[in-house]
Amino acid sequence: MKLIKNIYITLTLVALTSCGELFNFEEAKPAPEGVTLSYHEVDVIVGDSIILDAYITPDTVDVAYHWEVYDDVDAVELIGRRVYAEKPGRVKVVVEATGYDAENNKVLFTDSCFVNVFEWKECNPAEYLYETVVYASLTIDNELMNDSMGDTRLVAIVDGEVRGEAVMREAHGIPYLEMRIAAAWPGESAQIQCYHRAGHERFVFEKLPLHGGTYGTLSKLKTYKTAGRKQ
Repeated sequence: MKLIKNIYITLTLVALTSCGELFNFEEAKPAPEGVTLSYHEVDVIVGDSIILDAYITPDTVDVAYHWEVYDDVDAVELIGRRVYAEKPGRVKVVVEATGYDAENNKVLFTDSCFVNVFEWKECNPAEYLYETVVYASLTIDNELMNDSMGDTRLVAIVDGEVRGEAVMREAHGIPYLEMRIAAAWPGESAQIQCYHRAGHERFVFEKLPLHGGTYGTLSKLKTYKTAGRKQ
């Protein structure tokens, strides 16, 4: 009788162990739901570059990325996810994210970003006879830039040339921007533009007649303001 009990107990343990192995399912892996680039339109000056980050949803999914450039392909060079601006033009950069769904079927998601490459030619202001001075204030996305321009450039463009660029000044503890614009003759007009490198944006402001005088004063600065591009 004692022997039969031992056999019965042993068989019961083996059966329970076997059941545990039969119903030990692996947790299903999440399937990719989409891919999003860090920018959808950017402006990049010739000689500069930008990194495009691709974000997969959910971020725990493993996918393979493939990058392509379309349209004016000679305007940029794409190495990995960094875009180098080579010459003026407009290109479309597309990322493809390939993964697998819960049933192990291949799925493909794409996103794109337009890259506008532009160029400013530098000039020698000493070659020009006339000068117009602008005392200005620059605000981008509610941030006053007068004392923190960093890589941001506010310039005056005539025939594709930089005829003047704003520099930071201070008077009586108040920061402002001073831009001296060179002209070949009175009556030329300069297009005021701004390259905000941190956001990879170019803003085009007014056309300013170059009359040899001044715009703005230290007590009433000429204001340039933009909300920035929403990505």
